[in-house]
Amino acid sequence: MSPLLYREMTGILPAETLVSLGEVASLCFRIPGQPVPSPTRCADQLDLALRGFRWVHLGLAYDGERVVGYKVGRSNDPRTFESWNGGVLPRARRRGVGAELARRQEAWCREQGFAYLSTETASDNRAMLILNLRQGFYVAGTYLDRGKNMKVVLQKALNTEPECTG
Repeated sequence: MSPLLYREMTGILPAETLVSLGEVASLCFRIPGQPVPSPTRCADQLDLALRGFRWVHLGLAYDGERVVGYKVGRSNDPRTFESWNGGVLPRARRRGVGAELARRQEAWCREQGFAYLSTETASDNRAMLILNLRQGFYVAGTYLDRGKNMKVVLQKALNTEPECTG
């Protein structure tokens, strides 16, 4: 295994980058028993979901020339940044890719002056829940997505100064 390289991008993402993300997403978010979604379709969905946001941050993990993981966030709110989507290819898991991408995203958010980082995940996505809890997130709530899938909302304050308790 070669050492992983990390890169970051902000703003509007180039088409070739979206296609690389689509390739990873199509494999990471595959539904068992269903055909693998097309990378182009995944890229188009990512592009559409990021349009119109003032802040977009993308962290990429490379093994050689190939993207093996990504983490993308977005926001129009100057106080809260949403860590929105990401994935790591199965062959690159258990190498700290997700944690490193999360660390880099948080550092960027602090540099931009965001006060909070938020994310959500499916309640049965244990790996993502554990990663977020280890990164210092707290469970802020839950809801039913489309009335049937439990989602967990997590938040993290980025302000490092202690709060006044009066």
